[in-house]
Amino acid sequence: MLQVRNLTITQSRDLRTLVDNLSFHLNAGDKTAVIGAEGNGKSSLLRLLHNPELSVPHLSWSGEINKGGRCSALLEQETPAEIAAKNPWSLFADYVADPELYGLASELSLETDFLFSERELGTFSGGELLKLRLLHVLMKKPDILLLDEPANDLDLPSLLWLENFILSSDRALLYISHDEKLLSKTAKSIIHLEQIWRRTEARSTFSKLGFDAYREQLYASVEKQNQMAAKEEQNHEKRMKNYQKIRDRVEHELNSISRGDPAGGRLLKKKMQSVQSTGRRFEREYEARTKRTDMEVEIDFFVSDLSDLPSNKEVIVFECPQLKVADRVLAENLKLTVKGPEHIAITGPNGSGKTTLLLAILEQLKDRTDLNVYYLPQDYSAIDFHSGSSVDFLSPSGKKDDAQEAADLLGSMHFTREEMLRHPKELSGGQKTKLLYAKLRLNQPNVLILDEPTRHLSPLSGPASRQALRTFGGAIINISHDRLYLKEVCDRVLRLTPQGLIEEDPALYN
Repeated sequence: MLQVRNLTITQSRDLRTLVDNLSFHLNAGDKTAVIGAEGNGKSSLLRLLHNPELSVPHLSWSGEINKGGRCSALLEQETPAEIAAKNPWSLFADYVADPELYGLASELSLETDFLFSERELGTFSGGELLKLRLLHVLMKKPDILLLDEPANDLDLPSLLWLENFILSSDRALLYISHDEKLLSKTAKSIIHLEQIWRRTEARSTFSKLGFDAYREQLYASVEKQNQMAAKEEQNHEKRMKNYQKIRDRVEHELNSISRGDPAGGRLLKKKMQSVQSTGRRFEREYEARTKRTDMEVEIDFFVSDLSDLPSNKEVIVFECPQLKVADRVLAENLKLTVKGPEHIAITGPNGSGKTTLLLAILEQLKDRTDLNVYYLPQDYSAIDFHSGSSVDFLSPSGKKDDAQEAADLLGSMHFTREEMLRHPKELSGGQKTKLLYAKLRLNQPNVLILDEPTRHLSPLSGPASRQALRTFGGAIINISHDRLYLKEVCDRVLRLTPQGLIEEDPALYN
């Protein structure tokens, strides 16, 4: 159905290869997940597969893409501006007579009124908007379905629906996701796009293993390769020491031989030529040795050693009789008390007001002089990045030492020099997330207000990010639907309902 042969994708501005000689095929019913670190070309791959004829100014590519006459549909990670300005009615007007529209809307917990609303799509919550866009893509009834982060912003019940949809779909499915649970349960094969050696070399892998098996194999193969490389390096070093001893001895004999013994001199010269030939052979063999490799997931999020809060420190006592947007009441009788280094998560249905609640909490904390609060929004378009590069964003003082510290920090998070010099808006969603984690490090906060902190990170970076935040000694108040994050990082999980905050059922994120 979809045949890809020897596909190579290159970024025009810095001539960096994103995808290197990738070949795979996708048949009806296949469920293939694309994984990889931030900025490695995952979204570019999906866009190219959807419409190879579309000119992409910042990319060049070679290879073969063959759909066999089948049609594809693409759910993009970010909502295109022309879609955000439309209303649901204009999206679904062509499908009002199709009963599948209402069946899928019901499964997605979208009320019928939503489908015919004249509200601009950009005014809906992140989860509501994603559901509407996903429904629109599904109504095109494509043979090949390409989904770029379909789990982003979905509440827990909708995530379970998405899992069942992927598992039961008879379409050819290619999707990007950061959600490890989703990948573990649904992916039957993996495309892994890597940038190794400090993002200087592309490595593109297609595996017929599921996510868990592939990840286990990846770690094992990297460890084995590096063990072999270390052993070959030790053997080479030992051989070269012996070689050098022999060479030094022959050289000493050559320097010491009497001019009255020309025959002996000729023999020693031949012997030296033989020794040097052996040395060159050792060097050639060393050039062909097993090389060490690395993995992009080996990054530090730099939050585990920030300042702690004492356990009796009152972070917030929040009370809100009514949580409202415009004249609409979202929830009532909201109460939340946080002390010391508690890690609190807020979940709830899409559109229930979680981000509105988080902003109300942030508003109450912003003037506290005894706390250092850092806010990570869900929507990065709300951040004022000013002009200048990513390094400038991290070092607004303009001092040389501050800029060097910022560059060193980004380098340790696997930014290339060229990426450091880009404006933040030119970075991928995941790179923006890492940039904001770097900003977090430099701000040295002891209270974190995080809105979907893992939504753009690679699933292979998930364990490192969770470990860092789990050991953070300050308070965390955040929104998340990431089940592993809720289980491993958060002390309490509260569900936002119209009646207030209630303890979440832990079974939902096991």
